[in-house]
Amino acid sequence: MAHSQKRKRTKKTSSRRGFFAWLAGRTPAERGWRSRVRRILLVSIPAGIFLFVALVGVAYALVRIPQPSDLATARSTLVLDRHGTVIARLHAEADRVDVPASQIPGVMRQAAIAAEDHSFYQHGGVSIPSIFRAAIADLTGGRVRQGGSTITQQYVKNAYVGNERSVWRKIKEAIVAIKIERKETKDEILNNYLNTIYFGRGAYGIEAASRTYFGTPARSLTLEQAALLGGIIRAPELDDPIRYPMRAKVRRDTVAQQMAQLGSITHAQAEAVTAKPVRVVALAATRAPAVVGAYAVEDVRRLLIAQFGAARVYRGGMIVNTAIDLRLQRFAEDAVHKVLDRRTDPEAALVSVDADTGEVLAMVGGKRFSELQFDLATQGMRQPGSSFKPFVLTAALEQNISLRSRFRAPATITLPTGFEPWKVSNYDHKDYKTLDLLAATEFSVNTVYAQLILKVGPDKAAAAARGAGITSSLAPVPSLALGTSNVSPLELAGAYADFANGGMHSTPHLIHSITDADRHTLFSSDILPERVMESSVANTVAYALTQVVQKGTGRSAQLGGRPVGGKTGTTESHIDAWFSGFTRQIATTVWMGYPDGHHTMQNVRGIAVTGGSFPAEIWRDYMEKAVDGMPVEGFGQPAFGGETLNATPSGSPSPSPSGSSRTVVPSLPPSKSPEPLPSPTTTKTPSPTPVASASGG
Repeated sequence: MAHSQKRKRTKKTSSRRGFFAWLAGRTPAERGWRSRVRRILLVSIPAGIFLFVALVGVAYALVRIPQPSDLATARSTLVLDRHGTVIARLHAEADRVDVPASQIPGVMRQAAIAAEDHSFYQHGGVSIPSIFRAAIADLTGGRVRQGGSTITQQYVKNAYVGNERSVWRKIKEAIVAIKIERKETKDEILNNYLNTIYFGRGAYGIEAASRTYFGTPARSLTLEQAALLGGIIRAPELDDPIRYPMRAKVRRDTVAQQMAQLGSITHAQAEAVTAKPVRVVALAATRAPAVVGAYAVEDVRRLLIAQFGAARVYRGGMIVNTAIDLRLQRFAEDAVHKVLDRRTDPEAALVSVDADTGEVLAMVGGKRFSELQFDLATQGMRQPGSSFKPFVLTAALEQNISLRSRFRAPATITLPTGFEPWKVSNYDHKDYKTLDLLAATEFSVNTVYAQLILKVGPDKAAAAARGAGITSSLAPVPSLALGTSNVSPLELAGAYADFANGGMHSTPHLIHSITDADRHTLFSSDILPERVMESSVANTVAYALTQVVQKGTGRSAQLGGRPVGGKTGTTESHIDAWFSGFTRQIATTVWMGYPDGHHTMQNVRGIAVTGGSFPAEIWRDYMEKAVDGMPVEGFGQPAFGGETLNATPSGSPSPSPSGSSRTVVPSLPPSKSPEPLPSPTTTKTPSPTPVASASGG
């Protein structure tokens, strides 16, 4: 053994002596040129080392920490409901939301370190051993458990220098990493890394990844979930847990075992993780609006882009606090889909507003956003039919005309207008003899309201509607009483809210406030109610509309014992059907029809659609849930004074006002089927302003 070791030492010594002997040379010629080689080596090696160090030093001095990339600074805009729940995230190619360190669980930090950089807290930004391990693996084709880049280098690549494949980029990456380590703490670097790293499916950063794969915020991540996210950092497309759950499981289990080896968790905890299957939810991030409240989100998006521009909306990380109540929004969408559950059914829109503040609590712009992006709730301008009659009644009351005023109510009437005669008919061609305004409102009698608008003046009726919040253009012609000027469901809901709250108007609005990524306020609604009609007028109209629901065309909208006011509306040939109604707290409008505005609904499931049929049913289905738990309140005291026109004995009882300041009207039990409603009116509009005729029901 000793003899063998001696031979090895002799051999090594001989090799060294042979090399130096070779350098020394045997002949003068050999000694000459080999002497030059020695001199070159003695000079070039130190010079090369010096030059390399000098170049690195110059590079270090010249390279500055660049500005963060667009991708690193891009943050998704969050759209929140009134309770702070995320409805949607608006983003371009990167869905990213920064979260503070306090909202990133320790297990997520440990999982990232175990997966990507075991020595993160020991190195100074660049790990020489890791670089050599990666280089050797590349040369030999072997497998390396970690790449050569540290977490700091990965953060620098993502946030500052990009992915270009070049030697200079790698040098720059290393230098910036070292400088970042001197500028920021390890915890800050790790937090920034977790907020910018790509996790697949469009999700950049831990918050977007957590919501994408688990439907929860980052602060709620479990050990199992953290290990899974840590595992997919290396190759998010190849280890996608939704498409490749088995591959993702292998990576997750590896990370859990590495966490145990590093002492971050116990081996028992790691075994518990590896025993479980991969569990995710398929919530791939997308630029499309939310599944719930899609039309509301789309309206918010349009408003934001008009105000701030697309770049800021998709990359600026704004926080948009809306008035939408996600619970009520679900009720609204469910009601529309429950009643109109056939693909051949017409479309519907619903807008629900807080009666006191004008805040839009729920909004449905159609049955399927994926098929129809046009928002029928805000962009759909349609004739309201008899839903407009309350504004004519408002104008009459403002002119001191009593609700007890009586008018002839024949089946058909021809009225002088100053131009050509105007012929108006009731829906069912029924002669109601003589009716007071209350009964004429209950049964939506066209021939009475035609006389009333001529009495108060079409311009006054238009002014009353504008005062209540109708902003669309209204033609001041007699047929306005039958709803021949287009309005939107949003306008009508906001206007009907004025009757619920005693004459105060607040502009309907979707957005409460907007802040930037640093929580500086960019916008605040600050909408204050203003009085638009006397409380006695609003309360009297509200009382008349409660009778519509109790005894008239809106009986399908009754809510048990809760006071409800409302009005039906049906246009000529059943093109549009409406129900607008309110409780003391909420005003809601439902429209139904076809988007093109030309198709009739005379035969939908065997019936001619009127405001008191499907629209009232949708309204009731939604409102029953929306007001559940709210106090049962009535409306303000109505007034029955003023000038009584055409006073004639009639079988119709006059209303008897209550002595209390609030009138609570008892409800009748809901009828099993809606009462047939007044039919479309055949009207001849006086020139010179031709307008389409509308029905009364």
